[in-house]
Amino acid sequence: MIKINKISTKLLIMVSIILLIVFGTSYSLHNFFSSDYYLYKMKTKINDIYDEVKDLSLDQLMEKETAIENNNNVTIVRVENNGSATIINENIQFALYKDKVALNKFWITEEVLQKVNEGKTVNLLFNQGKLKSSLLTKIYEQDGSLILIGTVVVHNTDALNIVNQFSFYSILLGIIISLLLVAYFSRKIITPLEQLQDVAKDISNLDFKQVTIKSGDEIEELSKSINQMSQRLKSAHAELEKKNQSLNTLISSISHEVKTPLSLIQAYTIGIQDDLDDGTYTDIILEQVKYTSDMVDYLIKLSKIQKTVVHKEKFDLKELLLKVISQYNITFKNKNLILQTDFHSVERSIVEEDSSQIEIVFNNLISNAIKYGEENVFSISLASDIHDALKFTITNKTTRLKEEHLAYIWDPFYVIEESRNKEISGTGLGLSIVAEILAKNDLKYEATLEDSYISFSVWFDVEVTENNC
Repeated sequence: MIKINKISTKLLIMVSIILLIVFGTSYSLHNFFSSDYYLYKMKTKINDIYDEVKDLSLDQLMEKETAIENNNNVTIVRVENNGSATIINENIQFALYKDKVALNKFWITEEVLQKVNEGKTVNLLFNQGKLKSSLLTKIYEQDGSLILIGTVVVHNTDALNIVNQFSFYSILLGIIISLLLVAYFSRKIITPLEQLQDVAKDISNLDFKQVTIKSGDEIEELSKSINQMSQRLKSAHAELEKKNQSLNTLISSISHEVKTPLSLIQAYTIGIQDDLDDGTYTDIILEQVKYTSDMVDYLIKLSKIQKTVVHKEKFDLKELLLKVISQYNITFKNKNLILQTDFHSVERSIVEEDSSQIEIVFNNLISNAIKYGEENVFSISLASDIHDALKFTITNKTTRLKEEHLAYIWDPFYVIEESRNKEISGTGLGLSIVAEILAKNDLKYEATLEDSYISFSVWFDVEVTENNC
């Protein structure tokens, strides 16, 4: 059963109207005007023959008479234009009879003869009654002779009625077949459109489905575009859900991180009010205020980085790294730290990145190694890697970190120390800032753990000139 819908209904109605107008007009013209048109064509033929012979002499006419009659299926007779109308009529009828044109009714009136004698041409149609035909004639006078050009016009009313009846049934059958074909082919078009409609509804309900249409036309191209849109919306939705989950986790972590120092500040403030201070309460309050302030600063920095547009420019990565390291010389001295470097083999390292953001990455990773390293020695290397890449690596010792921690160390507020001792664990925001920057700059990075040594590595695309010395 054909499913009726708006498009198929419109197509059927429009095609039906067009077919009815076209076939109806054709049928009406054929039914009401075919006889008149047939007679008109016969008159035109007689007039054309008259135009051809009117300037011929009688001798020339007699020479061409047979050829003209055979070629045009007409009869040409010539009689003397003298005597009474009766004699002239008898002579014409006899001449027509000799040309095998038998007539039941034929009579030229005195009025007609008078017009002919005045040099006019007269068109006459003689209906032969039961013979179901008429004689269409054109009569004119030339050189004392009366010339008649005539042709038999068949009465085709009965034949036309049969033909018209047959045409009516043929047209009716054609309309039915046409409508069935229109319904079939419209269904072929509508079915994929309905599939696209269903997929669009599913997508609007966040069910990101795909549709397969092989029609080889614009509908197939539209289905491909919808599939691409569905896939992109699915990815965007998944990313949005991931961000929402991250946001919920972040809010929860912030609430937890803020609640602890505020509770301590409140408790020790009450202790001061109750004269319970043993001399350390103020220091603890300041420590918690500083921790909260540092956390807010990190959050502000993380928010700015997320909104910051990356401005890439060419710079020397090695020079930038040396500059950052030099800023920690005093810290190394005060903490008795030894930095082992291994990037002297890299003579030149031009990269195209956001230098200010890469500087933040180096600062965070170095300060992280200084704060959480469990030895007074850590290392930084810069060396050529495969595929014309330059690999930066910073390594320090840690016994608190386990392999299962590596998947989470880039998450905001993730800390390894379950007690969340601020001296040991910090805020858990430094590495999330690093990850955010590296992701925005489309740089590959990783953290690995081997024999209680953690290494953070970043790869940069660069043209490197090696020092062979």
